[in-house]
Amino acid sequence: MAKSREVRGWVLYGTAVGVAFLMLGFRLFYRTSGAISPSLVFSWIDVPFVLGVLAGALAILGLHQALWYRLVMRQGIPLFVSSLLMFFVATLLFYGLPSHLAAPTFFYLMFAAAVVLFVYTPTLSYGSKVYTGIAVAGAGALVAASLYGPLTGQALLWNPVILGTILAEGLLLLGTLRLLQFAVRPTRVPAAA
Repeated sequence: MAKSREVRGWVLYGTAVGVAFLMLGFRLFYRTSGAISPSLVFSWIDVPFVLGVLAGALAILGLHQALWYRLVMRQGIPLFVSSLLMFFVATLLFYGLPSHLAAPTFFYLMFAAAVVLFVYTPTLSYGSKVYTGIAVAGAGALVAASLYGPLTGQALLWNPVILGTILAEGLLLLGTLRLLQFAVRPTRVPAAA
C-alpha cells in the first residue's frame, strides 16, 4: 500500500501535468487566434512560459515527495532525475507543438509522445526490467525522431526549444540506461557473520 507522502507526491505530479496541458492550451490559443501573449521583461517570458516553469516546479516537488522513500537507495537519484527529465521532455514537446500545426500527422505523433511520457513517468519507480527497458527504447526513439528534422534540414538545430529537447532526451536516455543497469544487476545480500 502506498504511503501518504507518496500519494501526495503523485497528486502533485498530476497537478503539474494539468498545468502543462494548460500551458499547451495557451500556446495553441495564442498561435491560432493571432492574439499577443502578455509578457514580462522579455518577449519570450510570456504566459505559456510562466505556466511551463510552474509545471516544472510542481513536478520537482511532486516527484521529490512521491520518490521520497527511494531516494536513500543507490538508484534513488538516477530514478528522480530520469523521472524529472521524462516530465521535462514531455513539457518541451508540448511547448513546441504549436509550431507543427501545419503538419497534422507530426502534430498528433508529438502530442501522443508527450502524453505517453507524462503517463509513463510513474512506472519508472517500479524498478522493473521490462518497464525500464521500454523507457530506454522509447528515449532512444525520441532522440532519433528529434534529430531527424535538423539532420534533414527541415528544422534548425540551434532553435532553443529543439536543442533543449534533444539535450533533455539525450540525458533521459543516459538516465534510463543507468536505471536499467540497476534493474538488471542482482542486488548483493550481505553475508551472515
